[in-house]
Amino acid sequence: MTEPRFDDVYHAPLEKLKSAADAWSEMTGKLDKLAEDASTGMRTKAHKADWRGVNAEVTKPFVDKTAKEFADAAAAAKGMHQILADGHTTIKAVRDALRRIVEEEAPAAGLRVDSEGKVSAADPLANHYREWHNDPDYEGAVQREKAKIVAMQQRVDRLVEDAADADDSLARALRANSPDEHDFRAPKYRTLDQEQADRAATLMKQVTGDGGTARNVEALRELEEVLDDNRNDPEFAVSFYRGIGPEGTLQSYARLSLDSTGLGPAGQDRAALVAGIQGDMGNILGLATQKSTPGHLDAAWTADLMRAGRKEMDITGISGVNSRVYGYQALGALLREGTYDTEFLTGVGRDMVAMDRKDPKAWEWGLPHNMEQRLNLGEEGGKGFYPLTGLMEALSNNPEAATAFFNEPVRQDSNGDGIVTKADNAVDGVHGKPRGMVDYMLDQRPAVDWYDAQSLGGGDGAQAAVGDALETAVTHRPPGDLDETPVKHTQAMADVLERVVAKIGENPELVVEKPGDDPAPLRELSGHFGRMAAEYMPDFQASAENGADMIKPFGAAAELDKSQMARFLGAVGQDPSAYGAITSAQQAYTTALVHDVLTHRAEHSELDAAIGNAVHPGGEIAGIMSEARAQAVHENQLHEDEEFNKAAAEEAKWVNRVISAAGAKYLEMLPLAGDVVGWIQEDVTESVLETGKQDKADESRRESSDGYADAEKAAKASASAAVAAAARDTDLTATDIKDLQGVASTKTAAAHSIGRDLVATERGH
Repeated sequence: MTEPRFDDVYHAPLEKLKSAADAWSEMTGKLDKLAEDASTGMRTKAHKADWRGVNAEVTKPFVDKTAKEFADAAAAAKGMHQILADGHTTIKAVRDALRRIVEEEAPAAGLRVDSEGKVSAADPLANHYREWHNDPDYEGAVQREKAKIVAMQQRVDRLVEDAADADDSLARALRANSPDEHDFRAPKYRTLDQEQADRAATLMKQVTGDGGTARNVEALRELEEVLDDNRNDPEFAVSFYRGIGPEGTLQSYARLSLDSTGLGPAGQDRAALVAGIQGDMGNILGLATQKSTPGHLDAAWTADLMRAGRKEMDITGISGVNSRVYGYQALGALLREGTYDTEFLTGVGRDMVAMDRKDPKAWEWGLPHNMEQRLNLGEEGGKGFYPLTGLMEALSNNPEAATAFFNEPVRQDSNGDGIVTKADNAVDGVHGKPRGMVDYMLDQRPAVDWYDAQSLGGGDGAQAAVGDALETAVTHRPPGDLDETPVKHTQAMADVLERVVAKIGENPELVVEKPGDDPAPLRELSGHFGRMAAEYMPDFQASAENGADMIKPFGAAAELDKSQMARFLGAVGQDPSAYGAITSAQQAYTTALVHDVLTHRAEHSELDAAIGNAVHPGGEIAGIMSEARAQAVHENQLHEDEEFNKAAAEEAKWVNRVISAAGAKYLEMLPLAGDVVGWIQEDVTESVLETGKQDKADESRRESSDGYADAEKAAKASASAAVAAAARDTDLTATDIKDLQGVASTKTAAAHSIGRDLVATERGH
């Protein structure tokens, strides 16, 4: 069959298809009535009749068969109507979208689409070279024009391809629904989605069977196209995964990925296709698990998936003698992409962790003989044989699930049913409490996935994935993305942060090692921990001092023990990136508090005292961070001063984020509020950059009072700058502002000493 071209789709005569669908609809109505009459009339009367002998033995079965034929005919007609109607709806939607591009969108964008579907500029800039080439933006405009053409061409081509796929699917469905011209039966397919899901399952069986991906490249290419076309289709998602089943899902992907990556350079095209299939299968699986999807994959399907996750997959003839791959390793690769139902993701995560706890070596025993073979075909995150990396990546993409997962205890199969669910008992942890997921994941060795590195000496990604997942759990934003709108903290989010702070606060050596020791196991997660602290700056400052109840959390509060908080910051703050994020957030939040005081002066009987209360918590945090920096540079010799100066500049972006989050609580919402916020952000950013340069402790002055005074001076300058920024556009006189700056400076100096001593005392200074 010739593939439809652009012109065929654009001028598609859908009236005949619509008429056929309507005719079958009318036929369905007539056959439904005949079937009803046959069942309630002829069949009922025959069974009530008092027939005996041969007449009864022959006539009654004949009547039953005839009634069934009418019912089958009605069902077949209904199936034909449904598939034709769905085909008409699908192809019409594609045709209409194509016409909108040609008739509306292209002209509006200064483009045109010709009769062959080729997109071009209606009036190309190249035609105006003489008059415009001296314009400094000419080349940029030309590139933008080309980009518009490419983008629209891709849309046009995709729509033509979608129409061709729908046409092929409709033809296959019609053949499948009418296999016997002398008999009637219920339709095999009622929608194109059902047919395409079945087609994908058939192709999957083909490419994972005899000849594998090497001999079935066309089938592999078609499979990738079908999955990609339907990656956002809920009905297809459910039909596909119910069709191949839980174990079939993991078995198929394990064979597909290992086979394609075992072909060497000659198989790079196959591996590239499977990389696309990996992402598509993950996205489709996520869609199929969501409760908003009709007929979504339920708890029973998930339980079967968990049982399959614990099984060895059949990779005979693909990865060598004695090679072994578990279903969870294949699932870990698929989970890296997609938006999942929270219960589904926490459920499989709970059981995967339980299996890992029971047999942590399971993942590394029986690795393929061919070092090039992989389950994960993504560029990052390891080869995929350590499934917890994939689980952590999935959690970092699914904030609600991340928070729920890290609030879970680790469990064991106490009821002996072969999988671990909420019905099973929790494992004992420290302080008489169950062992939590936060502790379990942070207790893993940095190189727990040493065998999973994609290259010799390359990063494995497992620990970084844990950091990303934790950061997502406590912030509900993509890790490291500060442009996302701040999300108010729930109690569950705050609970995860509390456990992270307590763990590091109780064991600072997890993050920072002593001179001469091996690197601390969680040292590489300091940046993640620093961003978490910056996000929760109100909570950290409140744990330092909040006697005046001036500090309000951003949502639910994280209750932090002050000594643990100080040790946490004292250790994490020895990383330049963490230091920069925390100090920027501290200065921004302190400024927000000061601004609130000056905006609502009538609410404070003693303005000096109120300013002191506003700057004191931040002063303690500043003292902790100054000591952490000094220890990192001079005692532990982990970093140079210049690294901290550079990080302070890079992390100054935290100012905008913290001010934005605090705005609803501390910045007066007046008509000029936007300008006020902008001024504060600019002023605080400037202060952060300046104090970042000042906060030094030269080696020769480390133990001297002058050396300590440098850090204190920077903190005082920051507090003074906070007053100046907050007082901008108020009716305070210059003298008033100077007096308040003096108060802020004095109170900060005292608080800075307290904060420094909290950390210095722990280190024996």
